[in-house]
Parts: sequence; structure tokens; C-alpha cells
Amino acid sequence: MTAVRERRTCALCGTGTAGHVVLSLPSTPCANGFVDKPQEQERFPLDLQLCPAPECGHLQLAAVVSPSLLFDDYVYASGTSPSFVRHFGNYAERAIDLLGLDEKSFVVDVGSNDGTLLRQFVDRGVTGVHGIEPARGIAEIAESRGVPTTVAFLDSALARDLRDRFGPANLVTANNVFAHIGDLAQAASAVRSLLGPRGVFVFEVSYLADVVEGLLFDTIYHEHVAYHAVRPLVRFFDRMGMTLFDVERVPTHGGSIRVHVANDDRAVSPRVAELVKSEEEAALFSARTYEEFGERIRTRGQKLREQIAALKHDGWRFCGYGAPAKLTTLMYSFALDADDVEFIVEDSPLKRGLFTPGTHIPVVGPEKLAEVSGQRYCALVFAWNYYDTIVAGHADWSGLWMNPLTLARLDGRAVE
Repeated sequence: MTAVRERRTCALCGTGTAGHVVLSLPSTPCANGFVDKPQEQERFPLDLQLCPAPECGHLQLAAVVSPSLLFDDYVYASGTSPSFVRHFGNYAERAIDLLGLDEKSFVVDVGSNDGTLLRQFVDRGVTGVHGIEPARGIAEIAESRGVPTTVAFLDSALARDLRDRFGPANLVTANNVFAHIGDLAQAASAVRSLLGPRGVFVFEVSYLADVVEGLLFDTIYHEHVAYHAVRPLVRFFDRMGMTLFDVERVPTHGGSIRVHVANDDRAVSPRVAELVKSEEEAALFSARTYEEFGERIRTRGQKLREQIAALKHDGWRFCGYGAPAKLTTLMYSFALDADDVEFIVEDSPLKRGLFTPGTHIPVVGPEKLAEVSGQRYCALVFAWNYYDTIVAGHADWSGLWMNPLTLARLDGRAVE
């Protein structure tokens, strides 16, 4: 399989998208392509296409990198984030109440990672669960936690197999996964065949409106082949013979939506039409919006480099905190490298001892902060969605904290 292919049609409606690139970010290696030593890494384009169909307007990557290259050696685990564990606990409780799930129910999670979400269902008495996860190492963690997991990508054959073995699913979930799938029609068809007649598909995904409004450009990377708004999704699921009947906005990842899709006709929440209207008013389906978005990115990057230069002039050195996938896009877009950031502290043991994709900055454990305590260091918090939690957890550190996305800065006790 080739490492990358060019997309020429809209993933949701099939309209031709070649020639409709509205934003180009610098080419980068795979965002989770952490390596055990500095080495040459292939870079792939980050160009965004906007579907020109008046009733659609879906935003997607023009270059689709092979899923095997992206996910076979995945190094992100949901369970390492306490806030995400709490989020998934609330998520499971809401789903159980909505659908009346019990010990006889069957729940399937697509892209189940280390089983954190499914474990929440099990702990609440919904023991009929099954995960689908392509990264073998992460799937083994889920299995060790008592979550049955199939190591694969979802397709129609796997959906039929699971249904034959366990019966139809009452609930299929996919969290921060529906943006990762190249063939969304094939995935939706597989979900539909896996669900029972009254089954529901619930997925969470980063919300395009929040990405644009909050300048969350670093969430654009090769794992995210799609950038979802409600309007294109409504029409897509209608064509798939399903009903998008509700949408909730949730705060995860800087702003996401939780989408509810039924396998049958049912009443549609007014929230769906309200969000579609707000998307159209925000011009999310206009090429000009993304031209302006690109200008805002360039301006923000220039301001950050100016702040870094000024602090370096005053004797400050820089490290980072958090090594999420979005770090890669931010580093390349803002022209930062190992000359700017000496090391990056990471809470997840899966990434410690590795080097960041392309820029090859060493990733270390939190104990490194204690080693440099008292020195003039400023920490750029690349995991900006956990900024407050990270800063609060290291209240005794003497350095500076800075959010590289918003440029917000919190001076520690070293600055009087």
C-alpha cells in the first residue's frame, strides 16, 4: 500500500474537490510519529479541501496517509488522562440513561484505544462490551483491563462477524475516531449493519466551529482526515438511510460535538437545526473563512516567536509540557525546533524516552521539572486543553508557563 493518496472527491457527498484547497499548512511527519532516536522522517502535505456542493461544504484533508502507517504503533492512551476518564464516566452514564442499557445490552466502541470508555460501561453493569482497535499494543492494554478487543479496522465484514457472534448492538460509539476514517460511507454502512433496529450510534468529534473560532489549527494533522460540522453530517447520514437526531456541544479538545444517529426514523432535536443555522451564519462553508484563518495562524506564530526571542534575550530558556499529536502541527506552523525547545515533559509513559516527530526534541518525565527548578525556564504547554490542570499540578515550580496557542502567560514565583 502506498503511504499517501490524494483525495479528489468529498468523503460525505462524492462531489469533486480537486482544485478546492482553501488552506495549506506546512508539510509534517505523522503527528504521532515519535521515534526512539533522531532520524529522517517523511513529511506529508497538510492541505484542506472544502467541498463546493452548496448543500454540503465538508472540510477534509487532500492527502490521506495510510491508516497502517498512522495507527499500527499508536502511542496515545486515553486512560492516562484523569479528566478523560471522568468525561467517559459521565458519557457512559448519559448513554445508559438515554437507551435504558443493562446487563443484557451489547455496546461496541470503534477505535476503543485502551478500553477506558468501555470499562466505564462495565463498571456500571453493562458487561456486554467489545472494542475495535487497530493498534495491537494499545488493544493489549484494554484486554488486560477486562475489555474484549478485536485488533482491526472496522469494515462491513467485521461488523457482520460481531453481529453473528454477539447479536445486534444496542449502542455503537466512536470517540475522536470519526475524523480519522478515510472511507466514511463504508464505516457508516458497517455501523448500520452492526446496530439493531432501535440501535444508536454516538460519536464525539472535534467541532469545526470551535476550531475556526478558537484558532485550534494544531488539531489539523494527518490522523484527522475530516473536520466536521453538523450540516454536512445531517445530509450524509440521510443518504446512508440513518437519522442524525441530536447533537450536543461538549468541551473536550477545545470544543467538540457529541452526535447521535439512529438506525430508524425518530424525532429530531431542535438543536440540530440551531447548529446548522449558526454554522451558516459563521460562514463555515466559505473559502474566504479559511483564507482568513491562515492569516490568523501566521500572525499568531509571529507573535509567539517575538515573545520567545524577547524572553531569550532576558536569559530565559524553553521547555515544553505535553506531547500530544497536535504539537507536531504547531511546531512546524510556528517554525519552532530543538533550538527553541530543549525538552518536553510528558505524563504518559508511552512517549517518554522518545523524540518528537521531525523536530526530534527529547520527551522526558515530570521529574525533569524538579531538576531545572530555580533556573530560568519557560514551559510552553502544548497540551493546552489541560493548561489549568497542568499548572495547578506543578504549583511549586519556579518557572513561567505559557500557552503557545493563545500566548497567555502565567508568571511563576521566579518572576518578581
